[in-house]
Amino acid sequence: MSSLDAIVSSLNPAQREAALHQDGPLLVIAGAGAGKTRTATHRLACLLARGVPPEAIVCITFTNKAAREMRERAVALVGRTAERVMIRTFHSAAVVLLRQYIGHFPQCGRTPAFSVADPTVQLALLKEVVAERNFDLKANRPESFLWRISRYKNEMADPETLLYRQPSNGLMDWERVRQMIRETDRYVNRLTAEIWQRYEEKLRKNNLLDFDDLINLFTRMLQEQPDVRADVQRRFAYLQVDEFQDTNVAQLHMVKLMTGERQNVMAVGDDAQSIYSWRSADIRCILEFERHFPGARTILLEQNYRSTGAIIRAANRLIAHNAGQRPKRLFTTAPEGRPVVAFESETDVAEAHDVVARIQQGVAAGRRWGDFAILFRTSIQSRPFEERLREAGIPYQVVGGPRFYDRREVQESLGYLRLLYNPRDSVNFERVLNAPRRGIGERGLQRLLALAAQRDVDLIQALRLAVEEGQLQEQAAEGALRLHEQLIRAQAALDRRPGRFAATAEALLQETGYLEYLEQEDQRRSERRAEVVRSLISAMYDYERRSPAGGLGGYLDHLSLLEAQDEESGGDVVRLQTIHSAKGLEYPVVFVVGMEQGILPNQRALEEGNLEEERRLCYVAITRAREELYLTGARVRSERGEMVITRPSQFLAEALRGPGPAAAQAPVGAAD
Repeated sequence: MSSLDAIVSSLNPAQREAALHQDGPLLVIAGAGAGKTRTATHRLACLLARGVPPEAIVCITFTNKAAREMRERAVALVGRTAERVMIRTFHSAAVVLLRQYIGHFPQCGRTPAFSVADPTVQLALLKEVVAERNFDLKANRPESFLWRISRYKNEMADPETLLYRQPSNGLMDWERVRQMIRETDRYVNRLTAEIWQRYEEKLRKNNLLDFDDLINLFTRMLQEQPDVRADVQRRFAYLQVDEFQDTNVAQLHMVKLMTGERQNVMAVGDDAQSIYSWRSADIRCILEFERHFPGARTILLEQNYRSTGAIIRAANRLIAHNAGQRPKRLFTTAPEGRPVVAFESETDVAEAHDVVARIQQGVAAGRRWGDFAILFRTSIQSRPFEERLREAGIPYQVVGGPRFYDRREVQESLGYLRLLYNPRDSVNFERVLNAPRRGIGERGLQRLLALAAQRDVDLIQALRLAVEEGQLQEQAAEGALRLHEQLIRAQAALDRRPGRFAATAEALLQETGYLEYLEQEDQRRSERRAEVVRSLISAMYDYERRSPAGGLGGYLDHLSLLEAQDEESGGDVVRLQTIHSAKGLEYPVVFVVGMEQGILPNQRALEEGNLEEERRLCYVAITRAREELYLTGARVRSERGEMVITRPSQFLAEALRGPGPAAAQAPVGAAD
């Protein structure tokens, strides 16, 4: 057996065909659980076994973790030679090559000693620019400009583009960018162009590149400097790109310019798992691969090694409803397994109880806590599940983000309530004093704390005394007096109706401007912090219904007891995470919760006509499950004290019944 035969001996026929491919463009459409990383690594090993110098190969991944995993697997297959292959993320590869070649691109205004500006530095520079224009930072938030600039850089646009001047670099899809420009007010576009130009000047002056510049500038350099382009194409004979469905326009052009006429590029991905358009990923990069790389060969990896037959069938039925996709159909030789179960609980709280009850039943039958994952569309959905898991004493972990009650916005909101209940609580007084900003700095805080101690008054009273005695400067005094009045009104409302603290809390967070402050947060977030606080308010109303005599004190005690039970036991924990953060992972048992119209699919996606990406997101969720899959929802959901009737997600019918007689193969279960 030759060394090549030995390398590919463990692969299935489609994987083997892809691994043995050498020259010319290759697109590998790898379905969920079909072994894409294994295939890409074995293809790398085959190139090395054929005598291709390791320095002539570049492998692009989307995470540093994936790069490390590929390197380790390649070393295990062919030895330490694989360590000399450039296996990096797009941005990491661009940094290395920019440092080597940027001296040949003097018009960019940077030297090889450039630094990469992190988000903190980017915001600081943009704040300087906005301030120099004498703009109000509140009305012209630097975060908003940064978000818009980032979007356009990923499309290979420049400030001139926003003034409807088509650039001549040939890298930008002018019609697509023009549509993006039309979505924004003309004045905002002109202002963004000006801010962007001044921001770029500051980056150049400080010899800085921001994160988006790494790809944008490197790609521009390849396009505009023929000598650099020729040298890069000479050095790197083979290029492999993983997760190609997540590439954006700038990354696609980087790949095209690096491969040149040889076009020895292998792209691996799955258009059915393209779920990052909000990060500028463009599904057209994979759907139109052959247009960018004429004569490309396409290989489908359709055998799933992860899930049971019942789960694979549900995934196939669901994704078949997408029109904009490459045709493929997953199959498996695994057993049929248990049917996919869908159930609808009466309320969102009942949904959490039902899910946790099934987890407890599974553990009683011999499973571990770590076998279970609860997946949701947005992270604010975790709250009722966290509460129920804590109440049941079940160890859990929120993957990829803070637990609901650990979030800063939740702690600040609760800080207002804790201060109302205990006006001598200096920790929560400090927490809310400048959320939102009231002009009371560290010196003002210390004066307020000292005054409360000297006069033996609570901290709410100290706010008024400090103003009356002139201990605060004008802006701080105005903010302190307003906060004092708002807290006093809230205390009076609690005295009148001690059992109805939720409405008081909601009114206080509105009156203080805290909710408005959150709504102005970074527009790049896929979820708004204000939505998290509204979910907290809904939890308060839920508590009032369950414990009408509890009041604010009872609610705060309830939270304290939950926190006291919040301990994890090693790695054996139930995982809670968004579907986006679960991509690439798998679990024996998966609960996809909140399967309702307006949640999954998301309401914004429904309004914007982006249903296909939401369906792909649901497909990703379904294919995380190995052995058991539960799709759950609620008939009624609480929204700030109001009970709202929901409609089941259309994806339920698409996945479980599907068209025609095949529906009988995936029965819908009922709640026990």
